[in-house]
Amino acid sequence: MSVPAETIGTLARQEQGLRVPLAAPETPAGEQFRLLLARLDRTAARPRAVAISSCARGEGRSTTAVNLALTAARHSRETVLVECDLRRPRLAALLELAPRAGLAEVVEGKADLPQALVRVDGMAVVCAGDARDPAAVWRSPRLASTLDALRSSFPLIVLDAPPALAFADAGRLAAATDAVVLVVRAGETPREVVRMAVDALSDKVVGLVLNGVEEDGYARYLRGDGVA
Repeated sequence: MSVPAETIGTLARQEQGLRVPLAAPETPAGEQFRLLLARLDRTAARPRAVAISSCARGEGRSTTAVNLALTAARHSRETVLVECDLRRPRLAALLELAPRAGLAEVVEGKADLPQALVRVDGMAVVCAGDARDPAAVWRSPRLASTLDALRSSFPLIVLDAPPALAFADAGRLAAATDAVVLVVRAGETPREVVRMAVDALSDKVVGLVLNGVEEDGYARYLRGDGVA
């Protein structure tokens, strides 16, 4: 498969913080998250369960997922953010959440889904939890039923997916979702690596988000600099 031609979002290098829709909604970054949500709504897939993945770690996947979910919640859409990186979970620390049951415990049958759900800034969140065998979680038929249960309650599910190339986890998750958005660090992630990630995620990839883009004239226009 070739690399998708469509870039459906760009995030400026200096504005990649967490909770952008709350702390800085009128910045260029805040506008880009709104555009990303709108462009996803306009894709042919019209996804209800969208996974945010990347080629490798450190490309801005988790912060993109958090900010997309927060943007949807601020637009009065019932949204749940689900952390699916079971090998290196970090969402609880990012959102300053107390330890609780997560996706792993629900899929393993150790907890019910309501026990794992917590409200943060208007959105629902399910953290990864403690998975002793992440591969077994992805093989479990309870994963699909857990996602079905979330679909019955939330119009939008944003999945903070694992990196595409480290393990088979992201590919297994992609099969259970409606669409995948791949976060790529501009100027750093090689094109061939992007192509490999797209191949690993099958035909579910609907576009790319370029993260760390240098500020351009459009961003300056949004800020009002130099506008007559």
